[in-house]
Amino acid sequence: MSKVLILTRNFPPYVTGGASRTWKFASNFAAIGWSPVAVAPPAIAGMAAGVSSGTNSVSELYRTDADLDAGDLDAVARCALLHGREAPGANRPFRGKLARQFKSVTDGSLWQKSAEATVEQLLEQDPKIDLLYAQGPPLEPLMLALDVTRRRSLNLMLDITAPLDPAMPAPGASRSSAAAKAEEHILLSGVHLLTPNRFLKEYFLKKYQGRLDYNHVTIVPPAFDPSHPAFRRREPGASSTVLRVALLVDELPKGDLKALLAGIDAWIRADGIAAGGLELALFGDGVPELLRRAAKKPIRQLFVLDETGGIDRELETCRNAAFFCAALGNSAASTVVVPDRLIDALGMGLPLCAVAPEGEAARLAVESGGMCAPAGNAGAIMELFRAMASGWSFGNLQAAPDWLRERHTISTVMQELRRAIASQPLI
Repeated sequence: MSKVLILTRNFPPYVTGGASRTWKFASNFAAIGWSPVAVAPPAIAGMAAGVSSGTNSVSELYRTDADLDAGDLDAVARCALLHGREAPGANRPFRGKLARQFKSVTDGSLWQKSAEATVEQLLEQDPKIDLLYAQGPPLEPLMLALDVTRRRSLNLMLDITAPLDPAMPAPGASRSSAAAKAEEHILLSGVHLLTPNRFLKEYFLKKYQGRLDYNHVTIVPPAFDPSHPAFRRREPGASSTVLRVALLVDELPKGDLKALLAGIDAWIRADGIAAGGLELALFGDGVPELLRRAAKKPIRQLFVLDETGGIDRELETCRNAAFFCAALGNSAASTVVVPDRLIDALGMGLPLCAVAPEGEAARLAVESGGMCAPAGNAGAIMELFRAMASGWSFGNLQAAPDWLRERHTISTVMQELRRAIASQPLI
């Protein structure tokens, strides 16, 4: 069996954007005829190196540094680490060599330097590696992949899961930032590109009109993997008196985060929800900042954060929720991003809602039978949660229809990936 070499800074045990997507591809590549070899960031001591799902193991896994010992980090700092971010606060509990190891998670140049040496060694030793798959953002895996294929005859696929220029300027607007230049270099490199949705593909085609070939960009949708234990059939039982909400919070602008907290607080007050009657299980890049801002507010007592189990624990937490809500920022980039956990919740049959601008995540929530409120509007956010809570209490919330779930099953998505690979002229 030929091998695919996977370059990524998003991989378990981290819960960074794209980590689930990379794992789902890596752990199911054998189903479409490829054996995976992954180069990924350092593991964290005491946490599983993978996720409890997939049709094949990822036994050839090379980390760019030694395992990190995160035992001295508090819950918020550990949460930041799992999202690939520096631990908040000036007084960090690690120094010297250990500090460099932690920096290798957040510093792309350190990852790239170590990954490059590993990649060269693997390519020298293993002639079965025929395909290179790199995911970004961040930029470093994409840049390294382009550099490697300039020197070696390898087929290459770049999986672009979000705008590489986070400012996401409108097509026709000019920017000269380093991110803008890197995005242009990567997208116009002539290699085959993958995107997770049509919103992002159309944005790139409009932005680079006449320079980016339509046929060089293939949509491979986000997937859920029902082989994970969290997708097991739910046995009917006694109805709960506690409303458990799975709340994914993206990195939000200050105003949007303030509106989210205000909207949730107003909902709790308006419905007279008693202490112990509500739990808000938190996920997402924006959780550390949300916890910081809510630290002295009564609402902080309702937040549940389990930073010990990575993706496996997040999936189990979703399974036990009454409904799932994704809170995204009111930015252009948020219109083209669909969080991994939103797709997992859809696959579990959870009712969905979103606090988000008009875009892909909002479309999925509504298409699944759920609701949406605009980011930054505290009043609309309050009404959204009131409506979802009322639907839960009366038992009339809707799960996604079967046809929508089928579109995002890992078996369907892997066939889309297989066709994308087959469309390339093999070197």
